[in-house]
Amino acid sequence: MNRVEFLEILKDYLKKDFHEDEVNDILRDYEEYFVNGTIEGKNDMEIIGSLGSPKSIAHEMVAQIKDNDESELSKKDILFDKIEDIKIKMKKGFNKLKNYISRKLTPDLDENGNSLSRKAIKIVLVILSLFLIMPASMFIFFMLSYLMTLIGSIATYIFALPFIVKFTQIIPKIGVFSIFASMAFIGFQIILWQIFILIARLGKQVFKNYIHWLKTRGIYINAIKKRETLKKDDLEYSDGLEYSQKVDLTKGDGLDE
Repeated sequence: MNRVEFLEILKDYLKKDFHEDEVNDILRDYEEYFVNGTIEGKNDMEIIGSLGSPKSIAHEMVAQIKDNDESELSKKDILFDKIEDIKIKMKKGFNKLKNYISRKLTPDLDENGNSLSRKAIKIVLVILSLFLIMPASMFIFFMLSYLMTLIGSIATYIFALPFIVKFTQIIPKIGVFSIFASMAFIGFQIILWQIFILIARLGKQVFKNYIHWLKTRGIYINAIKKRETLKKDDLEYSDGLEYSQKVDLTKGDGLDE
């Protein structure tokens, strides 16, 4: 086997797993081995003996690439696992904080002392709602600005479209560019509208969840208020009953005399 035959056989093995450009780079490197060996006074057989068979060379390269791919994949998997772990911990922490706040701001029907008083809860809910007015207003302003920008860009495009057509007729060479620019504009608009709808739905869902949360707190507050009213009525009824009994006893004493 000589240099030419070695390189041809190696090329056949490499074509199965490498692109043409990669094959040419590898063959060029081994061509350089033969050139350097020839300069050192070695013949083709001696150089081939030091390099090994073309089949073993190709297998070693394929195995090396697979090992590199697996190591890269493992690194990516580790990174994704860490990100997922952080997301899970953040979600657990958020749910824990949410449950703690809900528990503290939900009147305790069992009177175990796990929450604030009814009046304190109402004050906290009012303060919390007032505190959230600012970010809610900013979100609404942002969405309105976003919407006006989208509508304005579409109106501008429609207004400029006749001028673009006339300009294209005057200079036909820019016709293709105008078509691609219009397609890009329409595609970009579709993406922006989808983002707007997504953000709007998310904001709507957050608002609905907060209103639902407030109404749920209101159910418990009204229940506590109702129970306090019933207790007050029972107490007044008991006081009135005791008073009437005392009056009856007094009248009974008078009759005995």
